[in-house]
Amino acid sequence: MYVKINSALALLAAGSAFLTHSVVESKLVFAHYMVGTVDASTNHAQQDIDGAIGVGFDAFALNVGNPGADWAKNTVQQLFDYAGTKSFKLFFSFDFYGNGDISQHQALFAQFKDHPAHLKYGSDELPVVSSYSGGNVGPDTWKNFKNQNDVYLIPNPEADGNYYSNPSGFFESWSDAVDGVFSWETAWPDTSETPVNVSSTKDEAVKSAADKAGKAYMMGLSSLQYKHCCGDSWYRAGETNMPERMEQILRVSPEFTEVITWNDAGESHYVGPCWAEGLTDEILQYGNSDTMPHSGWQPLLRSFVDAFKAGSDASSMTPRDGKFAGAMWYRGVLTSCGGDKPRGAGAARDAVNYAVVLPDGSTDFKVRVSSGGSVLATQPVAGPGLSYNSVPGLRAGPQKIELLDAQGNVVASADGKQDVGTDPTDGFCNYNYYVSGLQ
Repeated sequence: MYVKINSALALLAAGSAFLTHSVVESKLVFAHYMVGTVDASTNHAQQDIDGAIGVGFDAFALNVGNPGADWAKNTVQQLFDYAGTKSFKLFFSFDFYGNGDISQHQALFAQFKDHPAHLKYGSDELPVVSSYSGGNVGPDTWKNFKNQNDVYLIPNPEADGNYYSNPSGFFESWSDAVDGVFSWETAWPDTSETPVNVSSTKDEAVKSAADKAGKAYMMGLSSLQYKHCCGDSWYRAGETNMPERMEQILRVSPEFTEVITWNDAGESHYVGPCWAEGLTDEILQYGNSDTMPHSGWQPLLRSFVDAFKAGSDASSMTPRDGKFAGAMWYRGVLTSCGGDKPRGAGAARDAVNYAVVLPDGSTDFKVRVSSGGSVLATQPVAGPGLSYNSVPGLRAGPQKIELLDAQGNVVASADGKQDVGTDPTDGFCNYNYYVSGLQ
């Protein structure tokens, strides 16, 4: 499980005569953004947008769970104000777990739908709307919303019973209600007590039905899920989830990809900063981006974004700087940790995980993986493009990977900022990751 060196997957030709000219030719990548309190006296909203532009994202999908709250409106206003000065867009992702009343989401959307920074898409250049959950809302309610607001609608209707079990039947019922659909749960494997890899089987089935119905498809890309708050705790395997999912998305070739997430500290799958003013002390115990930053994944994401928009496969991914891109990630505790463990902890393995992207012409490179002061493995990198692995044997102490050229010279390395330990923190075993980028 988890082991994979290099990707050489062929790109599937994904398209449909039913799709509009605009949809077929415009591949976009978004980042899911959790709207929380952002202190207006800071430049945090500006930093988020500038950081997303640096990765290559086209827009933030603004997850708003409390659309009537003043703090939510304030944060949204800050984001739109700054995005209006940049070549960056925003759109709403109605969070139906946070608030199931579509009329309240509609009220906030109406305030910003005509803003120059609101993402518009399709042949009629309509404002885009998506959602987190929303299948239980039903096609009639979504159809009424779409018609009343004249939007390009890409909701997340997984809760509909036919969505995965009978995708063709789903689109027969929902065809008039949506322009496309977004699958959230397929971004990770299910919670499991044994190692398990992420799969694109469900994505492929839904996308095939979407193509036949003339609808767009959006896949989710994520690193892991780990949550330890709000009365629950779970882990969905993150060992090599991100690079595996990159391969799958580039092969399936949907119209859109949404990275889950930019800043969700609560579920640990952030790739940007998570501002402390919007987080509880409980979440900051395990999801503090200052002490456990995930920005080291961003160079890999840049390479992915470029490949996705070019219609390339993972073997054609190239580092944006022309030299290399990569990262190492690991948990800060061994699986022998004796504190509270999340559901799904059995899927975790004591391993050092890495991914690298090398440019065309790269030959005879190797990755040397060290843990606890000892070399675990020195592995060949099979040419240019994306290569990754999960190396078993994680030990207490410092962690490191080194990229070696054909002569054995170290051309780049990633050093862990935190030693691995064996003890719980505040009574629980933190299954979030430490991420270090290749330098």
